[in-house]
Amino acid sequence: MITKYSSVFQHSSQQHSLGFTLIELIIVIVILGVLAITAAPKFLNIQADAHISAIKGAEGAINTATSLFKAKSLTSGQGFATVVEFEGVKGSHHQPYAASGTSGGFTADYSSPPEIFEAAGLSVDDWRYRIYIDNGSYAVVATPRSLIEQAQPTEPQIKSTQCYINYHWKSAGKPEITLLTTGC
Repeated sequence: MITKYSSVFQHSSQQHSLGFTLIELIIVIVILGVLAITAAPKFLNIQADAHISAIKGAEGAINTATSLFKAKSLTSGQGFATVVEFEGVKGSHHQPYAASGTSGGFTADYSSPPEIFEAAGLSVDDWRYRIYIDNGSYAVVATPRSLIEQAQPTEPQIKSTQCYINYHWKSAGKPEITLLTTGC
């Protein structure tokens, strides 16, 4: 008879181990919630990190392009102010133009990419940009495409993102390259 009771108790305890109690489920849900709350900010910063990386990558590409353009200009034997063209990229004063160079001068519209984009290998499909005039010379400001929906934003619209790179062609010295990543 003792064996009968022990088998009944064993059978009854096996039935309870087939599922989770309500308290166990609540504890697991609370733990998952705490993990989600602590991990969510990290995942939200991934997009900001991607924008900052794009800006810094563009800065590196532009610095390299201006250095190469200067080296080619110096070794070409052309004068300082002479307009030169290397592999389709126009510029003078040993630096690529910020605007799009045309046979008649410059254009600040969207008919062709800025010369500095061409020189640096930046795709206009990845950026929202605006060519503008600053203190008598052309500049271009650009932000990652995902930050602005408008296809042809103004300079203030791009700068209001506080996540941009700005290339300012200078008639003397080096071009001015600035970036702002606080809004990325």
